[in-house]
Amino acid sequence: MLPKRKYRKLGRWIAAVSLAVSPLAIPASAAADDLMNSDVTFHNGATTLHGTVVAPATTGERRPGLVLIAGAGARDRDSYRPEAEAFARAGIVVLIYDKRAGYSRATSSFSDLADDAVAGVGLLRTRPDVQTSRVGVWGHSEGGWVAPLAASRAAAVDFVVVAGASALPADRTQLWSNRTYLTHAGVKQALQEPIGVNLSRMLVAAGLFGDVGNTPTAALEKVRQPLLAVFAEYDRSTPPGESMRLFRQALARGGNTHYTLRLIRGADHNLRRSTTGFEEPASQASGQGPDHADGGFAPEYTDTVTRWIAGLTDSPASSDPPPTQTLASQPVRPLAWYESVGLQLTLLAVMLVAFAGFLIGRLFRSRLRRGPTSVRRLAGLMALGGLVTVLGTPTYLFWIVATGATSVGGTVLGRPPLWLLLQVLTVGVIATGVALAIRWRQSGGGTQLALLMAGGVVFAPWAAYWGLLTV
Repeated sequence: MLPKRKYRKLGRWIAAVSLAVSPLAIPASAAADDLMNSDVTFHNGATTLHGTVVAPATTGERRPGLVLIAGAGARDRDSYRPEAEAFARAGIVVLIYDKRAGYSRATSSFSDLADDAVAGVGLLRTRPDVQTSRVGVWGHSEGGWVAPLAASRAAAVDFVVVAGASALPADRTQLWSNRTYLTHAGVKQALQEPIGVNLSRMLVAAGLFGDVGNTPTAALEKVRQPLLAVFAEYDRSTPPGESMRLFRQALARGGNTHYTLRLIRGADHNLRRSTTGFEEPASQASGQGPDHADGGFAPEYTDTVTRWIAGLTDSPASSDPPPTQTLASQPVRPLAWYESVGLQLTLLAVMLVAFAGFLIGRLFRSRLRRGPTSVRRLAGLMALGGLVTVLGTPTYLFWIVATGATSVGGTVLGRPPLWLLLQVLTVGVIATGVALAIRWRQSGGGTQLALLMAGGVVFAPWAAYWGLLTV
């Protein structure tokens, strides 16, 4: 059991973070007879948050409290209900809650999310079934960045648990994950940067890639509370080997001697059973079906967490050896001048005007129709192929960003099938453009062809940068 602490900052922090903490005294029907659910509402300043407290149905004693901090995405409270119920069955009062209104993975601040979690800690402290000196936070994935940040800023947090956490910044972590999934899919190394990295770097530069200013190790150095970090052997979303080493180093630098770092064998990023970490996560995360009656958790995961919380002491720091991590993360390179968001958008605009403008112009002008048939056909093919490629390439790349490259599937000749199609179109556009230029004199020139050829001149280096010409 944790020694008593003097919470001199508690009142000031709770006043600043939680203007009001108001659990609704309306118990909902529990999902199982051994658990009780209570819907609650609490506040972080002007932000209202809604959640559910999952607690053992038996009453009459105070228990540890735990606030679950969700991973990335606009998740609701039920996203982590399997975890909440597993922890509650082990004797912990657990708060799960919906992400704040207006949450965006691209723009939301970890600082705001940390304050939301601290407000949840304040809520649990008001409950008669919670030990006020044993209320902690648990964070998964993105929550693994938020939980230590909350603990570093609020003495009201008594302990910290993180699962599938990264000690690297959000952008570096995501690009490592993208490359990991592309490698698994069989995408050749020369294409991994243009397909899985470059657009994300541009989004980082534009401030549209999450809280990349957050430095996880800086927050870990300030954590004085006992901390348990569990890492998955087959984590493909956060680099487990590097993260374990960086966690240990940061906590040691900060003087924390009460941390435990554990490796969960046979687990994926969601701490579900896995043999590779690349299995489809949907059924695992839901905990549904006969094979997932226990939530599908990897062996030892929930026991590791609940036993650690139940036996909190001032035990010395300990760490499992980090797992083998085949692919090392890389720092996110700043953009070169030719990669600037403004220039790339300008190039896209020029090509769209050239290709789409030519096709539209042909509907209203007849001069080119009187030219040689071969010129008309070449020009039409170039414009149509260029338009499809210029629209299809960023669409595909944004899909990679949105899915984290997890849905690439198989490859053909070291390329995703759709990317191979875009490459074939690219070669066709350039070849057609060269043939059209040779026949330029036969066409008699003209504004339409001049605009189209200008688009082709821009198209070639643009396509080369994005890997559309990579052999």
